[in-house]
Amino acid sequence: MNKGLSSLEQQVQKVFRHTRAGSYATRDKYRGNAMRAAKWISQEFKLQSLKNIQDKHVAAYAKYMQAQDLKPKTIKDSLSAIRYMHDNAPRTKHSISDNKTLQQEYKFSIPKVQTIKGDRGWTKEEYSKMMDITREVEKSKINPDNARSARDYRDVATMARTMGMRVAEATLASRSQAEEALRGGMYNIGSEAKNGRPRSVPLSPEGRQVLEERVANTPRGDKLFVQRNEKSHHAIDRIEQFNSNHRDKVITSEGIGQRTWTDRHLGKAYTNNLTLHGLRYNYIQDRVQQEVDKGYNREQAAQIVTKEVGHNRADVIYIYLGGKL
Repeated sequence: MNKGLSSLEQQVQKVFRHTRAGSYATRDKYRGNAMRAAKWISQEFKLQSLKNIQDKHVAAYAKYMQAQDLKPKTIKDSLSAIRYMHDNAPRTKHSISDNKTLQQEYKFSIPKVQTIKGDRGWTKEEYSKMMDITREVEKSKINPDNARSARDYRDVATMARTMGMRVAEATLASRSQAEEALRGGMYNIGSEAKNGRPRSVPLSPEGRQVLEERVANTPRGDKLFVQRNEKSHHAIDRIEQFNSNHRDKVITSEGIGQRTWTDRHLGKAYTNNLTLHGLRYNYIQDRVQQEVDKGYNREQAAQIVTKEVGHNRADVIYIYLGGKL
């Protein structure tokens, strides 16, 4: 037990030590928010047991955060973290209501968050340039670690662009998952999915080529992109760092214009960074357009695509569209 922490905080720590729901990044993000919530609830209500948390505690914490002038997104992220913690805690006595119910029952209001913050997608030229860079770095062989990261980055980026996979989902691919996908044509994403929500992804021709090459060079029981002496989150960081190191070399004026958006509350313009997650935007935009081309309207197309990419709500797809269609 850590000295200085309340009983409630210690119990939250224990939950996060043992849960494997969601990706490492998701758990890491939720952990800090959940610990801050536990500290405040413990001090304000003298609550001793995590299993006794209920709506009144969560609503009071939300009102406290509002009094501190925290942004609506920060408040909503904290409430999501509390629910994640509560869902993964053993033997809880009460359910935690959704945000809408909490606001109605406890007479407070969280302003709507501007969810569509421009496009994060890449232009074809930017993607092509980055793929060229990966080949150049790999061929140089000056630094074996850089060459490995370049090769890993290229394959993960290919899976993100052609199969809509998140960075963690692609990076944590195992040989057994790859073999199953090569046999059946569908790649099954398990606990590495965001929020632990499994789904099956159609194997693209480009993805098939990646998996065939990786399986041929990966021992049984190993992951395709994580080395045996490497922690999973370090592999993800390594691949994302490659993107950060080289993206300025590929950014185009067209891409900057595409990724620039205006905050309607502040009236200020922002430009989204070029990230691997942006390739998922490209994939989703392509998939929605494919359904529209079949004759579906935008709402119907979003409904079709949403579960394919691991979401439950069709309106989330509009974020990926970035104002397009």
